[in-house]
Amino acid sequence: MRRRRLVGLAIGAALSSVASLVVGSPAVAGVFTINACGADAPRYSTVAFDDFATRGMMWKRGCNPEGPGLRGLITANVKRGGRVARGARSYFTLKAPAGTYFAQLGWSGHAERSDCRYALQIWADGPGAPTVPIKNVRPNRGCVRRGRFQIAGWTEVKHYPIPGTTRIVQRAICVGAKGTPYCSARGRNLIRTFKAQATVVDPLLPLVRIVKNNAFTLGQWVRGEQTVSYDAADNVGVKAARAVVQGALRGEHSRACDYSQRTPCPNGPGAIMVKTQLLGEGSQPLAVAAVDAADNVRASAPVTVRVDNTAPGAVPVAVEGGDGWRNQNDFDLAWQNPSEGDRAPITAGHYRLCRANGTECSTGSQLGAGIHRIADLTLPAPGEWQVRLWRQDAAGNQEPANASVPVTLRYDPEPPQLGFEPPPLADPTLVSVLVSDQVSGLASGQIELSREGSGAWQTLATKREGSRLIARIDDAALPPGTYLLRATARDQAANQNSTDRWVDGRAAVVTLPLRLPTAIRGGVVGSRTVRTRVEQHGKRRFVRREVATFEPSARVALGREVKIAGHLENRDGQPLAGAEVQVLSRDVTRPEQVIGLLRSDSQGNFAYATRASSTRSLRFVYHGSTTTLPTASEVSLFVPAESTIRARPRRLRNGGTVRFVGRLRSLPPPPAGKLIELQVVLSGEWQTFRTTVTNARGTWSVPYRFQRTCGLTRYRFRARIPAEAGYPFESGVSRPVRVAVRGRPCR
Repeated sequence: MRRRRLVGLAIGAALSSVASLVVGSPAVAGVFTINACGADAPRYSTVAFDDFATRGMMWKRGCNPEGPGLRGLITANVKRGGRVARGARSYFTLKAPAGTYFAQLGWSGHAERSDCRYALQIWADGPGAPTVPIKNVRPNRGCVRRGRFQIAGWTEVKHYPIPGTTRIVQRAICVGAKGTPYCSARGRNLIRTFKAQATVVDPLLPLVRIVKNNAFTLGQWVRGEQTVSYDAADNVGVKAARAVVQGALRGEHSRACDYSQRTPCPNGPGAIMVKTQLLGEGSQPLAVAAVDAADNVRASAPVTVRVDNTAPGAVPVAVEGGDGWRNQNDFDLAWQNPSEGDRAPITAGHYRLCRANGTECSTGSQLGAGIHRIADLTLPAPGEWQVRLWRQDAAGNQEPANASVPVTLRYDPEPPQLGFEPPPLADPTLVSVLVSDQVSGLASGQIELSREGSGAWQTLATKREGSRLIARIDDAALPPGTYLLRATARDQAANQNSTDRWVDGRAAVVTLPLRLPTAIRGGVVGSRTVRTRVEQHGKRRFVRREVATFEPSARVALGREVKIAGHLENRDGQPLAGAEVQVLSRDVTRPEQVIGLLRSDSQGNFAYATRASSTRSLRFVYHGSTTTLPTASEVSLFVPAESTIRARPRRLRNGGTVRFVGRLRSLPPPPAGKLIELQVVLSGEWQTFRTTVTNARGTWSVPYRFQRTCGLTRYRFRARIPAEAGYPFESGVSRPVRVAVRGRPCR
């Protein structure tokens, strides 16, 4: 009884060690159970047991209860007539796998003998371990009378602790008896097993390594489901391999195990499928943990794996050199790859190229580590195209939905075609060049003019109107003669072409002037008396009459109204009715500016009224029309300066002082003041005796003391306003003022 308790304690300690190993402690051994015979239903395997029998003995593997004859794992004598020699035996042996030992045996079976000289036994033993009997029907004991049988059965499985043993033996052996060194073969003597469950303790950990045979285990960037290849081995085989990333299970490969075998699980290579979507993105360590048949676990040395399951986002793309038209079919796209830290680098750029209207689409790509531009992109045909770009990373992630905003590519290799159009009769100075460009369209151009034989070309002011280049020839500013025309046109792609021909192929030549000459006559309206001899009633006499005059210039007093009239006609003397005549004025202080706008009447006449405000020139300008040349006429108005003058007092004695004061009427004065000359009549002539300068308001004052007057003398004084640069008036004088001075009597 005491021995059974000790064995039970040993079994409990072994099982406790196994349990702690299952939870992952590397210092505790794992356990598993080899099942045989009925314990391996429905296969009833007995392959874990080795068999042996000598002459006269036999063994049988018949554990399936549905079979014929005796059933079970049987060791017995061969039933026949005669004898069985002493020492004849048959047995089954179950050996623990290398490096392991047994902890417990669960067993049920049956023993039967008709000759008690046979021993029927089951025991466990091993090097350094005591022999542990399980069942032992000893020879020559408990014998029954001849013709009867000894039978013992154990239908229920009982568990027997067998710690430290490495072999379990089931044996039937002829021992014989004293004086009879043999056993009878006539009866049945056997021991058989119905169920066997051998608990194995395995203190050894499996060996495992990761086989670096693909991008995932070689540390390259990957995505999606990946394979981890491994090689694992163990003394009892490997039943599973687990991919572990940062302490978490991320994939498992279960291997087929047969626990009716001494080595239940296979060794060798295997593969684990890992769904990287369950992993974090970036670089991380991955190990493979091998689990042997006894649930011992050992992890491999980790490898660094790199996971990226997210497609690169959209980035703005630009066309190097801009998105304008070009005449070379060579485009480069460029972009910047923003830093994304520990993520798969960019390895390819994909693009979709379509016409601007969305048709004729095609795709392409370029590879390159860290690629940030697509070079030498060509278009299938001239025209306007659009391209969208998306990127691919080293893990193979790409998403067309993450394409960039489209950029435009424009290509036109053909120069424009052009020709001069005949000018319209109603607008002979108009020069029009018709330009045809079917792809990019007209961008700019210039029209040039050269006098025949001169070799010198001058550029006309040219503008674009739709598909035409338009310019005008200023035939009023150019000398008459024959002129050559030429034009150059450029399209939006900088293709250029030139012509010196009309659209019908003739040389583009024009003769100036293109418009009809005109003349304008104008002047100040005046009159003069004409004496004309006439005959009336047979008599001759002279008649005086007033005739209107038109003077190109006139001297007019300040403030007086001036009437100017004119006449506008063409080269043939035909009046130009309803023509617009512009009136411009200038003087020494003001540049020319428009002061009036006139329109000729049905006879080509026009009139203009103004006041004499300063000396100035009035220019009457007809700017011409599309069919007539411009012309101009100038009228000059000369206005004398004016000033008031007063004397205080006007009567005084010799030795007294008179003060002359006055105010300039012809305003404004120069900034520094206007020079005034005071004059007096001496010897019948006006003579200057004093000068002064006005102030900013145009007033002036001069005192004068009489010292040499004798008798009563009456003087006449006046102010003279001389002309000077920057003052828009002619020389003028004031009205005279009289001063009476009484002096000593004259001698």
